[in-house]
Amino acid sequence: MTQQAGDVKTGLLWKQEHLSPLPIPTGQPASDVLGMIWRKNDIYLDIGSLSLSGGWVTLYSMSLIFAGGILLALFQGIFLAAILIGLISGVMMGFLWKGYIKAYRRPLMPPLRFHRQRREVRIVTPEGEEWTVPWERVHAIAPSATMIGQFGAAKMGGLLLWFPYKDQIDEPFHMNKEGWAIMVSPGPGIAAMRQWECIRSFMEVGPEAVPEPSPVHNGHMGIWESFMHDMREGIKANGWLRTIIEIGLFSFFFNVFVLDYLTRKKFAVIPDLTSPESIAWSQSLPPEQWAKRSPELEKAIAEREKELEFAATSKLSSEAG
Repeated sequence: MTQQAGDVKTGLLWKQEHLSPLPIPTGQPASDVLGMIWRKNDIYLDIGSLSLSGGWVTLYSMSLIFAGGILLALFQGIFLAAILIGLISGVMMGFLWKGYIKAYRRPLMPPLRFHRQRREVRIVTPEGEEWTVPWERVHAIAPSATMIGQFGAAKMGGLLLWFPYKDQIDEPFHMNKEGWAIMVSPGPGIAAMRQWECIRSFMEVGPEAVPEPSPVHNGHMGIWESFMHDMREGIKANGWLRTIIEIGLFSFFFNVFVLDYLTRKKFAVIPDLTSPESIAWSQSLPPEQWAKRSPELEKAIAEREKELEFAATSKLSSEAG
């Protein structure tokens, strides 16, 4: 049986939530958690899958922890421990940083293009193969897992977008079926829903419901100018102390300035769809030719909106009581 939005599968330490099809509201606001929106206009939305910040913060923080361990061992005069930590961390972090650098140097893949007037998605593989998938055949899945270690439990998760191959559009979906997919890691549960809601809201509501493209944060400013702008805005919204901790110390501790430089350099040129077929497909259509929702989706959205309205009313009543 093909999974539908709202279906949930669970195991001992894992969970799998299906968000589409049919693409009904998640109840979460649209939030571009990973900066996946590369290009947006009234016709289409371009989505890219590369995010540099998550890997940078993880690897940089691990490097700082190992460096701290080496310094602590040296200060205590345990030179053998410092050497061992240095050798082990050097090999492990060298391997991880090599993978990060390799991913950074890899050319950006062509974007996924969501055409709201056609209600279709254009896929272009790095090898140049192209095809379109009906919007209501896109599968969005939010998998999550709980990892248990010596320091406790941590929940991890992401967003999986699955598309059928061009010769299998009408075949039923199951979890072992081959298809074209991208997996990103905005986080489990709500974070994945908010990232998916960026795409769903564009297609079902309109471009005004979706954040502006942000592959480069404050790209029109210099790096230092961008940092000072964020500090000023943070102080206005949250006060001095919180801003100094959340923006100031975080930026210096994780060397976000280098990350900003690398991001600007990587996204200086955003890839586009250039084949004649994709260019023709990307054009605007007269309003009378716009594709419509299926009756099944219309019904599903109406039912979901009633559920969300009832939940919001119940919440307000309980808070008032």
